[in-house]
Amino acid sequence: MRWVLALAFVIVAFGRAHAHQSSIKYADVTVEGARARVAFTIAPGDVTEPLGLPADATPSVAEALAPAAAAYVATWVTIALPDDTACTPGPAGAAPDPDGKLVVVAWEVTCEAEIRGLALDFTRFFAVDARHEAILSVHAPGEQVTPSVVRADQPRVVTEPGATSLLGWIRHGMHHIYGGLDHIAFVLALLLVVVIDRPRAGAGWRVRSPWAALRSTAVIITAFTIAHSCSLIAASLGWIRLPPRLVESLIAVSILYTAVENVIRPDVWWRFGLTFGFGVMHGLGFASVLEDLLPRTAVVVPLVTFNVGVELGQLSIILVALPVFWASARVMGADTYRRWGLPVAGLPLAILAIRWLVEQV
Repeated sequence: MRWVLALAFVIVAFGRAHAHQSSIKYADVTVEGARARVAFTIAPGDVTEPLGLPADATPSVAEALAPAAAAYVATWVTIALPDDTACTPGPAGAAPDPDGKLVVVAWEVTCEAEIRGLALDFTRFFAVDARHEAILSVHAPGEQVTPSVVRADQPRVVTEPGATSLLGWIRHGMHHIYGGLDHIAFVLALLLVVVIDRPRAGAGWRVRSPWAALRSTAVIITAFTIAHSCSLIAASLGWIRLPPRLVESLIAVSILYTAVENVIRPDVWWRFGLTFGFGVMHGLGFASVLEDLLPRTAVVVPLVTFNVGVELGQLSIILVALPVFWASARVMGADTYRRWGLPVAGLPLAILAIRWLVEQV
């Protein structure tokens, strides 16, 4: 039962880590000759420190246009040539974005030679908050590129104008799975029951063979994958829009229902359809992060590669959890696993889901 205790500890201890929240900043670098223009899009609340305001203050866009705020943002990234030859930054200025809700801080850097590549160091940006993410585009004037995602674990980026980094979007999708305990909890709830079955109603329970457990997992996870992929794409492109609090509440309900159903009736015939329906809600949850993350243009490649990362992260969880659950059922025996293993394992999942549901409602 050690795996059950470990599951309970991890899920309950880190229960608040499920939220679909992130702080996204856009860094657009336009290269022309030996010069590069940097434009950092931020929220007014990001510059409370240079404005002398409390950290939880909400300054207006007009207040955030102060010269001190622009100078502060310009220190977030250091730009050099790939051989670490420093480029000289000019003064920074700020202006509202086209919607008037954000602030664009812009400045120009001059390098000693024509820019064929750049080394950008975001260490100071992540020192403000390691949870931040920078969506970086480096391009020539008038050129559209697929941006890359810069995270705190790799703050230094060496790139060329027009270069595209698909790996960053895949990593971001995987990180979202690993950092979102709600999705992990739902996948674990689905996997708990695939290792046992009974040949007919009223018969005794038995542990499935490894291949039979894999087949059952493939069916269930396929339903979940198809559903959340479709809703993720639809919501990210603006075709579907539901209130985030409603989506998060329904995700919590999906975990709670599945954990309870595992105990009451683990062999229901409608599990495929139910998983598909809940998968739609989880896809909308993924989209709540990705919608803010996607660039204004050229969204298809980031959208697809982010989803690939989600699937890879999900697959890695399955590869770890499924053998553990199967071995536990094998050691405990199918009837004991059904009578005691499922309720004990489902309890922390249910507690966590109730906690999330209460937070949202």
